[in-house]
Amino acid sequence: MVLLYGLVSVHERIATNKKIVSIVDDEIDITVLFENAICADITGFSVVCFNDPGIALEHFSKNKHAYALVISDMKMPNMDGLALLNKAKELNPKVRTMLVSAYDFHNNPIFEKYLQKGIIDPFTEKPIKINRLCQKVGDEIQAYRQGVKKSNLT
Repeated sequence: MVLLYGLVSVHERIATNKKIVSIVDDEIDITVLFENAICADITGFSVVCFNDPGIALEHFSKNKHAYALVISDMKMPNMDGLALLNKAKELNPKVRTMLVSAYDFHNNPIFEKYLQKGIIDPFTEKPIKINRLCQKVGDEIQAYRQGVKKSNLT
């Protein structure tokens, strides 16, 4: 299932009984490539793609408890990936967040702070091999499931 917001129209509706994995990147080619790879590798999740971080955040706000994972690029117009992931964690601390970027974070204090606070769960550099992306997404989904189980036991 592909659902692109912002620069592209909606293709399908989200299944209401599935958790959501979101891909946010201002490059349409990247969102389509990532969506195709993730949908081929995981089942039981709705995958939504956004090319505008503001629209992505709006969708997240309305569906925050349905989200399992937000994957974001760093450099985008109007809002960068750090701000987007920070707001997502504020709205739902259980959601997993993954930053995928070619941006150089060397000596970036905000990036380091977000990593330490768990606002960014993993960081992965672009370019990324598709099998590595799928492995990372699988790891994050597993971590999300374990976190949900743990919170249900308490």
